[in-house]
Amino acid sequence: MEKNQKPRAKRRRLSPPVRRLELIEAALRVLRTRGPEDARVEDVTEAAGAAKGTFYLYFASWDDLLVAVRAYLLSTYVAEMRPRFAAAASSDWWTAFEYECLHFVDYVVGLGELHKAVFHGPIAHRPLDPAISSDRLIAGMLRTGIESGACRSVETEAAARLVFSVLHTTADGIVQSAGRERYLNSMFDLLRSWLRRSG
Repeated sequence: MEKNQKPRAKRRRLSPPVRRLELIEAALRVLRTRGPEDARVEDVTEAAGAAKGTFYLYFASWDDLLVAVRAYLLSTYVAEMRPRFAAAASSDWWTAFEYECLHFVDYVVGLGELHKAVFHGPIAHRPLDPAISSDRLIAGMLRTGIESGACRSVETEAAARLVFSVLHTTADGIVQSAGRERYLNSMFDLLRSWLRRSG
């Protein structure tokens, strides 16, 4: 080896699931820093320490990567949320429900550019795996509330979609106007007036 020549980096041998996850996690970092408009495949592979060709072994297109990023974000969120809600709802369903609504709004706002990329970008119309669907998650929370007598009886599937729309719109409103308290107060007023049992 010549004096000024750098030693070649040793290629890392990773299993396909580990390499795929590495690309997804690199995409999370890139999208947060560069935003969806400026991020490229090359940025992701460089951040992951992988060759550009490696990307296409795991994702047919940039949009397919975004779908995987969205699934990763939601799967992680759901895995943390389910036990947290179940533990809190057993003693006070409304407190648990309102905490999860607030937590979700803050989570979406905290995603920043990632939120735009995976919820408002070209993949927004792509269906979600039902296991990580927000609609299904919220419907489950509502059923628990109805069974405990804390929530009034509603058609849970339709109500869940409407609740999700309220939460998502609240997050978008906070991002666009920075009026966090105003939007949260209105969100809670709406949910309480609709879902609380009268009397």
